[in-house]
Amino acid sequence: MGVSKGLILFLLATIFVALSLRAVVKVMEPRFIFHPTMALELNPKLAGFEYTDVVIQSGADKIHGWFIKSDKSKPLVIFFHGNAGNISHRLDFIRFMEPLKLNFLLMDYKGYGRSEGSPSVSAVEEDAIATLLWANEKLKAPFNQIILWGRSMGGAAALYAASQKPEVAGVIVESSFISLRRIASELFPAVPVAFISDSWNNDEIVSSISTPKLFIHGTKDEIIPFRHTEELFRIAKEPKQALPIKSGHNDTYIRGGNVYRKAVGDWIFKVTGTK
Repeated sequence: MGVSKGLILFLLATIFVALSLRAVVKVMEPRFIFHPTMALELNPKLAGFEYTDVVIQSGADKIHGWFIKSDKSKPLVIFFHGNAGNISHRLDFIRFMEPLKLNFLLMDYKGYGRSEGSPSVSAVEEDAIATLLWANEKLKAPFNQIILWGRSMGGAAALYAASQKPEVAGVIVESSFISLRRIASELFPAVPVAFISDSWNNDEIVSSISTPKLFIHGTKDEIIPFRHTEELFRIAKEPKQALPIKSGHNDTYIRGGNVYRKAVGDWIFKVTGTK
C-alpha cells in the first residue's frame, strides 16, 4: 500500500516548520541567555581597591578584566559572573569578601564591558580557559593556588575551565544549573528541548572531575531552583561540600553574611593549604 501524496506533503511541511522553528531558536538563543552591559559603572580605584587593568587574548578577541591584589601570600580567585551586567557590578561582592585578603581576578566575557566580540556559549568557554591560562602564565599563580568561582551562568564557565585544568585547587559553583537544556526548558517551557543547545552540561562535569567542589545556592532562588544544586551535589565526585543559604538568586552573600564568608574562606584555605 503506497503512501499518499497528501501525507508526504504533510510530512515535508512538518519538517520544514520544525527546521524553521529550530533556526529561529538558534538565532534568538543568545538574546535569551546573554544580557551584557557595556558601560562600566564603577572601577576598583573609586571603590578603594588596588587593581590592575588586564587584557587577555581569547581567540580572535581581547577580553578585559581587573586584577584586584590584596595579599600575595593568599590564593587567587578567578570570578566568573552571571549572564547580566559586567564586572563593575560585582565590586560590592569583592568588598564583602575583603576581610579574607584574597586576590581576585574578574573578567568580562566577549561582548560585556570593555571586552571585544559577541557572547555565545562557545565564547564563554573560550574566555574561561583563556583567563585561567593567563593567570597562571602572567600572574605566576600556580594552578594549585587558583580557585575558580562561578555564579549562575558563571558556574558553567568555572566548571568548563576546571574540566580542562582539573589540577586547580577548587571550584565554587554558586546558584548554577544542571545543564543549559534543563534550565532553559524550565524557564521557556514552550520551546522544545531538542531545539536548545546541548551544552553547559554541568552535571557531566561535576560527576567526572575530582577537583574539590563547593556548591552554594539560595534555598529560595526564584530563577534557578535550589533543586539544581541539590542534584549537582548528589552526583558530584568527592571531595565536595554544600553551603545552602536562605536567600534568593542574587543575594546569597548578603543573606548569608558572616556565616557565608567564614564557610567559603575556611573551604578555600583548606583546599589551597593556606591560612
